[in-house]
Amino acid sequence: MKIKKVCKRRGFTLVETVIAMGIITIMVTAFLAAFGPAVQGIRKSISAKEANRLATTLESELSIRRFGETTTAFEKSFTMIAASGATTPDAIVLLYQFRGDPSNVRDDGTLNPQTDRTKQVPGKDYVLQSVVRLLSDTATVQAELAPGVVEGRVFYVRMTQLIFDEKEVEGKMVTVLTIAGEDGSPGGRGEIIDPTEELDENGD
Repeated sequence: MKIKKVCKRRGFTLVETVIAMGIITIMVTAFLAAFGPAVQGIRKSISAKEANRLATTLESELSIRRFGETTTAFEKSFTMIAASGATTPDAIVLLYQFRGDPSNVRDDGTLNPQTDRTKQVPGKDYVLQSVVRLLSDTATVQAELAPGVVEGRVFYVRMTQLIFDEKEVEGKMVTVLTIAGEDGSPGGRGEIIDPTEELDENGD
């Protein structure tokens, strides 16, 4: 007659489970406390880089004349700044990034959107294209802002003029940079003025 040993496997008790969950909670809390500020710093750094890239894109767009444009770069930038702040589609300027197809280039030098959802390898199937668009360019804007094509945030740009002026500060004449309409300077958003002209008491 053979006697078989029966092994009884017992599970974790309720107390052991609660203790384990408590230890895990403490570890997760400590991890978040230690690395939370680092994650926030990384996010801020990425946001700053994105802002710099988009600002550079805007400056570049205001200084070049693209194929098919009938005005000079100066006229284009002057018109966009002067119209900035208005609510008409011709005046609203958008600034954003989208996934562009490197094998499909438009006449103006920008890329067509990469709409093939199976092509998702960055640098090969698509590249991020930063662009400045007028809201009135409806077809182009809708294609580039489609879900899965647009990357990151879309910015509504309201431009204004920066004025270099000579002012006396603590008995010394220094060059001061001010925004039109602020700190008592003439002009305002969408208004372009000549800071070298002498203005009367009413600012005219």
